[in-house]
Order: sequence, then C-alpha cells, then structure tokens
Amino acid sequence: MSGNFCYINPKNGLAKDAKINGLIAKIIQKVAEIPNHHEYKNNMELLKMVCLMVEHAIDNTGKKDKLRIDKKDIVFSVYTRLWNGFSPSDVKALEANIAYLHENGQIIKKGIWSVVKHSVCDWFSRKILN
Repeated sequence: MSGNFCYINPKNGLAKDAKINGLIAKIIQKVAEIPNHHEYKNNMELLKMVCLMVEHAIDNTGKKDKLRIDKKDIVFSVYTRLWNGFSPSDVKALEANIAYLHENGQIIKKGIWSVVKHSVCDWFSRKILN
C-alpha cells in the first residue's frame, strides 16, 4: 500500500523529524556492531565517536533558527535509547563530557576530501580485498 504513495514526501518539520529519527537509528546500529557495547556507557571514546557521527551528518550552516537541529539532543536521544536506565546524573555527566570534547577541539568536522578518501579505501577493502 505504501508503494502507491511513493511520490509524497514529508516537508519542513516532518522532514526534519524523519531525518533525525533516521540518523538516530543509523548511529544506534553502528554502536550495536561494537561487541559488548553496553559496557561502554561512560566511555569517552564512544561518546566522541557518536558526537563525530552527529557532527558529520548534520549541517546547520545557513539555516534559520527554527530549522536548526540541536546536535546535543540527538546524542542524548542515542544514549537514552541505548541505555534505558539513563538517570539525570548520567545526563549531567554526559553534558559535561560533551563540553570537554568540544572545548578541546576533538569534535570537528573533517574535510570532504578526507571523508571521500576514507570511504573509497573502506569500500575497496570490503569489496575487492575480501
């Protein structure tokens, strides 16, 4: 039945919500690939990985305030869905860790050439070498 309405796409707020939910699902899937990922709840490396994925996926440059996506809320959503028992003290600690990573310049968006180079090398190693 949904095939009949393939020409109808969400716009504005619906498109924004669909993009956010799709991104959260992709990040959760990537984190779930890590063995014993439930043990890394307070791990800075995992937090840095999630923050970098969010940073690369969302571009707020040149957008109005209403259409901007809050990246920190996405990280909180990912952590809340991964670990159901996420308390307010955990949220405060997570917020402090994000601020620490941001202040020390560890959450930066890589250049397009670097991303393309790593993507091609990854594809080459998965498809050709295996």
